[in-house]
Amino acid sequence: MKEGGSISIDWVYPLDDVVGCKRETRICMIFPGMSGNSDRGYIKCLVQHLSQEKGYIVGVFHNRGIQSEYTSPMFLDITSSSEIDAALKHMQQKFQNKAHPRYVGVGLSLGANLMLKIAGEQKEKFPLEAMVSLSNPFDLWKVLCQMKGNVFERNLVKEYSEDTILKQSPSVAEQEIILQMKEKYELNFEKIRQARSWKELDQEFTMKVHYKYDSPEEYYRASSCKNVIQDIQKPVLVIHAKDDPVTPLECIPLEECRQNKNMIVQLLNKGGHLCFFQGLFGNKRWYPQVISEYLDAVLGLDQIKEESQY
Repeated sequence: MKEGGSISIDWVYPLDDVVGCKRETRICMIFPGMSGNSDRGYIKCLVQHLSQEKGYIVGVFHNRGIQSEYTSPMFLDITSSSEIDAALKHMQQKFQNKAHPRYVGVGLSLGANLMLKIAGEQKEKFPLEAMVSLSNPFDLWKVLCQMKGNVFERNLVKEYSEDTILKQSPSVAEQEIILQMKEKYELNFEKIRQARSWKELDQEFTMKVHYKYDSPEEYYRASSCKNVIQDIQKPVLVIHAKDDPVTPLECIPLEECRQNKNMIVQLLNKGGHLCFFQGLFGNKRWYPQVISEYLDAVLGLDQIKEESQY
């Protein structure tokens, strides 16, 4: 990043016999959930399917401070799309010499929110030709209010503070950067470590770091893709479970999604949050297959149009 910060992308390439003699190169960028990374099970099953079974080159995007060290005294600001924009530009540059590169994206949970947010901001200029949004919160402030006081709030606050703010086992160089951020924003790390609710974390962290916002509500509303749903101009499949305990159905802007001709909303009775298991023992997720079928279908429209001209 321009100010010295770092993001990272883990790339996985398909086997040659999977790709075969395809006349185009299909590349998928995956955007994990909060603190999520390429080591998480819900990401690995998707990467495995898309790359080794469907022939996609797959990149897993990691925002600053996730799966890599902080290299500048700046925390992640989810109201900004600059990190994702930089990642997508890097992807286009990296594969520009491949045979007919085609770019698509899959966002999961918070990653889905960030993906659709930048898609709405960039409109027709957005480089991804098709997207799948899974367990998307859409309205972050409403989701956090619904989560208040339950076990998911405590677990997510703990995960975010330990993995993204305080970091686990930082190097000597990263410790110095974290110390700079602590002094820059006047943070009390012990109080952040003890936080068990978003209200406590917002008081000790969010409003100190993102001080240009007058309240947590203003910050989270500015971070929500709900604001730009009507501006998304690329095909999107939205998959959401009615029993999602983290992002309840009432938080989803169904009417706005339905009014956008580029969006398909698939609501399921069961699936939880990023679960969607199948089989007798429920040990395998089914969404990788559905995601690849949708992406293949959208990308295949060009070929159908070409054949119809003859």
